[in-house]
Amino acid sequence: MIDYAARLSIADHVVFRETNGTLCMLFDRDKGVMYELNETASAVVRSLRDDARSFSELIQDLATEYDASPEMIAEDSTALVTDLEQAGLLRIVTS
Repeated sequence: MIDYAARLSIADHVVFRETNGTLCMLFDRDKGVMYELNETASAVVRSLRDDARSFSELIQDLATEYDASPEMIAEDSTALVTDLEQAGLLRIVTS
């Protein structure tokens, strides 16, 4: 489980690009790999593109945007955020 106070940000070596209205891509400059994200992953990463946010802030933003319960968003986002962090695309900083 991710600490709700943990700060999330796109890794410094990763470039964010919009591909259309709902999807985006991440380019890992260190690995030379491009990742095309689905709509859910795109929403998470789009929320982090300009500034680091806490996991709690991310959950609240997405719950508001998608008119869903924060509990449902947290459940769906935990694995995704963990996977992106393990792939080296996101940084998670705990206090």
